Amino acid sequence: MKFAIVLLVASIACISAQGPAGNPFAAANPYAAAFNPFLNGVFGGAGTGAAAGVAAPVAPAAPFGGASISSFFQSIVLQREAERLLSQPDFPVDLAERVQEVVATSQEAISGCNNATLPWLQIRCVKPLLTNAKNQLKVIDDEWQARLAATAAPV
Repeated sequence: MKFAIVLLVASIACISAQGPAGNPFAAANPYAAAFNPFLNGVFGGAGTGAAAGVAAPVAPAAPFGGASISSFFQSIVLQREAERLLSQPDFPVDLAERVQEVVATSQEAISGCNNATLPWLQIRCVKPLLTNAKNQLKVIDDEWQARLAATAAPV
């Protein structure tokens, strides 16, 4: 066991002494420093950056296309549902006002979820609010469909 540890330390020292110029893996792979502690200076390696020939670790992309979770759900899910309702031909004004009220009140409620720091907490906060708003929009859509059926039915 001691021999294996000594062999590991010797190989780390050898790799660290070579630096990225002597290590084809580090020179060819820009993500090498992010995933290999021997290359990013933790164990005396050459370090990262353009001077060392190794790219710095890449920051992960923001979830939901760079938007916050609450603004994503407001703009994508809720707005599209409202636009679908409002874009129907001959949609009544009173129902359009109700759709706009639902969207406005739900946006105020959902924007309060930005205070949650972790993304899963934001999703947990937004989900019941979004479900409630979609249910209200569904009730408005059902009422519109009932009105259409009433006008289409023969007297």
